[in-house]
Amino acid sequence: MGDGPIDLIRKALARENAAHRGYVELAATASPTEVRELFLYLAEEEKKHARLLTDEIEKETLREM
Repeated sequence: MGDGPIDLIRKALARENAAHRGYVELAATASPTEVRELFLYLAEEEKKHARLLTDEIEKETLREM
């Protein structure tokens, strides 16, 4: 990967996906329920961020065509 904008967005996307997985894993073993729900909430937020970044990648890809 280079250092262009699309490459940076892809790196950010990879980090968002990793954070999502991490929160889901933490939620699987978390107790009490409030803590588990917090981790699931954070996982969903990371998923939203990943969607935004994916949209940006798609926009950039279409511009290049």
